[in-house]
Amino acid sequence: MKDVTSSLLGVSLSILLIPVGLFLGLQLAGWSYQVSQALTGNMMMTVSGTVLSPILVWFGLRWALPQQETKPPETNTRILRVAVMIVAAFIFIIFLYLLSSLMLTWGNALDAALGNFGFLGRFIRDLGDILNTIVRVLVALAVAGVFNSFAGRWGEALSRRKDSLSSAAHVILAIVAGAALAIMLMAIINWFYLFKDINLYYLYAGGIGAILGLLASLRYKSTEPVPSGLTLYYVSRTIFNALRSVEALVMAIVFVVWVGIGPFAGSLALALHTIASLAKLYSEQVESIMAGPLEAVQATGANRLQTIVYAVVPQIVPPYISYTMYRWDINVRMSTIIGFVGGGGIGFLLQQNINLLNYRDASAQMLAIAIVVATMDYISSVLREKYV
Repeated sequence: MKDVTSSLLGVSLSILLIPVGLFLGLQLAGWSYQVSQALTGNMMMTVSGTVLSPILVWFGLRWALPQQETKPPETNTRILRVAVMIVAAFIFIIFLYLLSSLMLTWGNALDAALGNFGFLGRFIRDLGDILNTIVRVLVALAVAGVFNSFAGRWGEALSRRKDSLSSAAHVILAIVAGAALAIMLMAIINWFYLFKDINLYYLYAGGIGAILGLLASLRYKSTEPVPSGLTLYYVSRTIFNALRSVEALVMAIVFVVWVGIGPFAGSLALALHTIASLAKLYSEQVESIMAGPLEAVQATGANRLQTIVYAVVPQIVPPYISYTMYRWDINVRMSTIIGFVGGGGIGFLLQQNINLLNYRDASAQMLAIAIVVATMDYISSVLREKYV
């Protein structure tokens, strides 16, 4: 991450445009949801849309992103390709909403029809509910990523211009970005503590951020690179360390208070703790890769993306699979403990039967837990031997 740098103009534009991308992404997800709701009234239209949407997206992207071209495309062709990719993205979002609607409908139907095996239907229904929830987040992050990419390009292009416009933009954008970042951080803090006179705190935060932005613009020239990669590395590592310091059991208690008793609270706790743990393992694996393949690929003239694909990825895929399967095995065992604090699942049922002195059912559930854990351990060991 040390060699990942960008200009201060690019960083400032990214800070300003990422919130815009998040807002537009949420709006795009909302429009897609409204279109999908118009189709879900008829089951035939829902199934047809779910089947045809991926096909349309596939052919649209195949045309918009050809594998090879004999000559550079014209301007009109580029504009048309961008329009096709935007439409394909919109159709794909609608497909995700239609798929979640089908999973909710079929999950409820299977829950009523399968009797004792209705948990399979409830599982499908929960997956559909989770998919419907995270689509908005994924779309917002994707659009924000696109805006961040454009911000970096525009910032680099503007920083190469050695004129008064570039110098003025260098200072002004740094001040505005510093103030905006400080106000956003204060808004996050206010979400936890609910200050009384929040506008005054926003004013203080914006002033401090503007001063820090001005100092940054004086510290770094418009053409001088800013160690953005190293800064992002330490910030993200600090966040993941803070999350990993809190046990999944404590997270489950917090989420039970937040979203209520049930498997969703337990899933959130395990997911958050898993992300923090795997982030540490993944990052350490990337840091410990051999430098030989990197130097060999870079000696052939490969760019950064080609270096990652051909020198980094082959070294990290086997340990990534091993770490993921090991964490999967841990989550299966932890799900029982999570249930004791209201996180749902078989642990919650086991606690109820123990409290009711129903030891026969509790013994059967403990036996089921042992069988599932042993089976998962066997499956994960076989997969590790095969792919790692």
